[in-house]
Amino acid sequence: MNYTTYFARGQKVFLINTSPDRDSNLFEAFTATVAAADNKQFVLRTRYPLHHGELHILKPGMRFKVTTESYGSGVQFVAVVHSVNGRDFVIHPTGQLEMYQRSQVPRMDLILNFRTFTRSAPLTFFRQEWERYLGKLSASSTEKLELASGEINLGAGGFRHIIDKSEPYADLAMVFIDLEQGTPPICAVAELLWRRSLPDEDRIAIGQRFILIRKTDQERIQACIQHRQKKQSKKTLRQKNNWELLDRMFHE
Repeated sequence: MNYTTYFARGQKVFLINTSPDRDSNLFEAFTATVAAADNKQFVLRTRYPLHHGELHILKPGMRFKVTTESYGSGVQFVAVVHSVNGRDFVIHPTGQLEMYQRSQVPRMDLILNFRTFTRSAPLTFFRQEWERYLGKLSASSTEKLELASGEINLGAGGFRHIIDKSEPYADLAMVFIDLEQGTPPICAVAELLWRRSLPDEDRIAIGQRFILIRKTDQERIQACIQHRQKKQSKKTLRQKNNWELLDRMFHE
């Protein structure tokens, strides 16, 4: 199978954990760049460190769905991690290559209480913090987290918000979003997708994608958007499979 027709050196790919022993209640993923590729193996490089000390998120034998955009379409295949060396790792493709039509995830501009915490740290650090917070969150946690009201464009796959240029930002961030009163805030780890300057020279827009989040929280976000669309008498978008948010392949 000619994988290199669709995956070239320098291309960004999104890897979603599909390992048999994973926690199927979680959506776990990260972004990497193709450093080298042929039809037998890919050498990938992460933009941010995944590991810290003895803590390793990526190990040989793990299975991932690898997805990207090529020629205007979505492309995905399953691969197994062969070896890991720092930020570089080797994967071996298995099974068939699938093409699919990319679909837009429903998003909405909202005024919500939320907060992001960011620092230059490995993904293992953020995962540890995410697990620690997740066990403590309750409906009353919003006061302790000191969430602030602000504009956010939110979808099940990620969010966009505006920050002052003086505010720090890094590749990874922890985010808390108070979606509904009387329920625990959503807690997720997000990676930086893009940043854009605004006409107001003192502010920039930040786009971030969820890479560690409970699937039930993704469903809560989708339900919230649908409810608000109906309440505002707006047309609710018909749900389509967005393969960048699913830890399964088309043939499954």
